Amino acid sequence: MEAYIIGIGNELLRGATINTNAVFIAQDLIRLGIKVKGILNVGDNIEDIVDSLRFATKEAEFVIITGGLGPTHDDLTREAISLFTGLPLLFSDEAFENVKEYFFIRNRPLGPGSPKEAFIPKGGEVLKNSVGVASGFWIKHNGKNIIVLPGVPREAKAIWEDTVRKRLESLYLQDVPYFTLRVFGLGESMVESKILDIIKENRSSVDILIGEPLEIKLFIKGERAKELFEKIKERLEDYIFTYNDETLVEVVIKKLKEKALTLATAESCTGGLLAERLTSVPGSSTVFKGGFVPYSYWAKKMLGIPSYIFDMGNVSLEMAENLARIARERLSADIGIGITGNAGPTAGDTNKPVGYVCISIVRDDSTISRDFQLEGDRARVRFLAVQWALDMLRRSI
Repeated sequence: MEAYIIGIGNELLRGATINTNAVFIAQDLIRLGIKVKGILNVGDNIEDIVDSLRFATKEAEFVIITGGLGPTHDDLTREAISLFTGLPLLFSDEAFENVKEYFFIRNRPLGPGSPKEAFIPKGGEVLKNSVGVASGFWIKHNGKNIIVLPGVPREAKAIWEDTVRKRLESLYLQDVPYFTLRVFGLGESMVESKILDIIKENRSSVDILIGEPLEIKLFIKGERAKELFEKIKERLEDYIFTYNDETLVEVVIKKLKEKALTLATAESCTGGLLAERLTSVPGSSTVFKGGFVPYSYWAKKMLGIPSYIFDMGNVSLEMAENLARIARERLSADIGIGITGNAGPTAGDTNKPVGYVCISIVRDDSTISRDFQLEGDRARVRFLAVQWALDMLRRSI
């Protein structure tokens, strides 16, 4: 079973927007055992959309389209599908109820283009939009499935998760044994080298997917999935941080809850990014006490860093350890994390090279400190510093 994903919108072609819809849809399709044959981005031009439909339906059984369902004159996906299939657009009371409900809840009048969002091709199934205006729809044409979703990512994801994914799971997943695992701390080539013999013998069963920097997701499917999963798990060992579809920070929060441990942070070069990541997880307030951002020399002094530590430099393992220790003590937490470093792009007030980061984790009975030489621009260095801090914490709990 194969699928094509098509993103509609001039903003995609101009580089103003990244097609994040294609990312989560492709990941789900792979998990379901449906091969993604290709991903297309097409502008708001009816002829181009029709051409993309002709091409995609020749290549795959499923075509998933996002975008072009809005109320304005350049939202042309409905019209293009009608032209391609020969099916007339009909007003759908069910789709219009979704439009009216959206505006009623928000105490707003219908927009001038709102009725347009209630038209779908004849015979199409309405896919309710629980967070937005325009419903999606699913039609079958010449033995092919065309699934159409709004372009707004949270709306596309809501319809996908509420309806489309469940339908596809009921149709296909039950016959495809699969396992997933996620790895942090190894690049793609290193992961591959550890399991290359397994991949070569089972090319159609193991997919290596690149996620965040230094984070790899493996998808294992097929009749031998369980056997291959156990072999890969043994090879990658503690680099694996989850066997589910969880992020590194979600795993850390879960482990802290399981062990009834609390956490406090003191971040210099990451400027509170670790605290932001922690608090993005619902329920993190039960384990995260809070954090400090002593970014400057004077802020570190006010926090209570001893004067002699500064003699070793603003960026040192000793500074990271003291930040962690003070955060833990000030907020009465079980664990403290301290981060300091030079995120660049210049050396600034430190003699350390750009990308040099020190991280320390302090508990009542132990201290773990590591330094890293990270690569990339300022944003990447800061992001990787937080990822390494989370991984160090995961391993220490």
